[in-house]
Order: sequence, then C-alpha cells, then structure tokens
Amino acid sequence: MNKFNYNIDEEIAIMEKYSLSPTELFVIKAILLLQEGYEENYLIRFLNIPEKDRGDFREILVSLQNKGIILKSYTIPMKGREFDPEEIQINKAFFKTIYRSSFELGKELFETYPMFTTINGATVSIRGISKKFDSLEDFYKFYGKTIKHNPEMHNHIIELLNWEKDNNIGFINMSLASFVIENKWNELEALRDGKIANVNFNTIKSL
Repeated sequence: MNKFNYNIDEEIAIMEKYSLSPTELFVIKAILLLQEGYEENYLIRFLNIPEKDRGDFREILVSLQNKGIILKSYTIPMKGREFDPEEIQINKAFFKTIYRSSFELGKELFETYPMFTTINGATVSIRGISKKFDSLEDFYKFYGKTIKHNPEMHNHIIELLNWEKDNNIGFINMSLASFVIENKWNELEALRDGKIANVNFNTIKSL
C-alpha cells in the first residue's frame, strides 16, 4: 500500500498535528482508500473486528468530525442506520497533508510539462488545467488517483516527457489536463518503443 508511505516519525507528526489517536488515523486512511477505489477494503476488515477490540465506530467518526477531519456538513448516521463511507466529506487541508506525496508528484508533473507549443504557426499555452479542474490542488489529487499514487509510475511518465522534449518529437500539443485525463503517456510510450508508425503527431490537436 504505497499511497501512505510514511515512517513512524511522520505518522506520529500527523497524529500530533491533528490530535488523532492511532485508531482514528487508521480509520480515516481506510475511508480515503475506499473512496479512491483501492482494491483492498480495509474498512470492512476493520469493522469485522469485534467492537470491544476496535471501539465504537460511530464514536470514532464523531471524534474525527469534532477534530475537523470530517466536515460538519456530513451527517453521521445513527447506529444501525444505513452507512455509505463514499459520502463522507474530508477536510481538504487534511487530505492535502495525508496525500502530500501525491501533491508533490502532481506539482513535479506540472513543472515538467511544457508551458507552450506551436500549432499551425501559433504559440499556444498548454500547461493550463482550469478548463477541467477548479484548482491545482484538485488536479494534483486527480493525477494521484489516476496513477494510483504510484511514485514509480510517476517517474516513468516524467522520463517519457523528458524523452519527448530532448528528442523534439512534437507529440506534446495537448493541454496538461487532457494529457492526464486521457492517459496520453501510454501513446507516448508506444511512440518511444516504436509501436506506432506513420503518424504525424504535429497534426494532432486535442486541446
């Protein structure tokens, strides 16, 4: 599980910063993983532990809400009522802290991606993300989710972008948002590996 790649000092720092117990930190991470579509449902496994050992789950949620991790706009169901963890709203500042590595990856992608390209003789800005995302933070979050918060995948994408730039390939003429949404690194990899032939990428426009 490389989404939360923390050492013990970093985990304690998060607990200190937000006054969280180890159980509360685990629960909020399990909820985030579920919301991100992670294949292993740690929340279900946690809830299958007898309550006398894991504690009252609703009380944990109430505590997380009182500490500002879960937003007040979310109504915590009463015991025995239907509960959908997908609906839990998480404080954005905490989300940024817990997924700090993904935000760093997104920032590196943003800074690596070309600022401009030339299309039909005109200089066009292609690093923008505002047409698809409300903020850079939203874009970083989406990128992290898209690559499953995998640093190795991220490094591979950065290598492909640098290869494209160093060799003046002319493939990068779409917006950064489109590059990520459409997983264009797959095409770039295929191009680098010689799996695409007879394609004039200067004619492709997908801004």
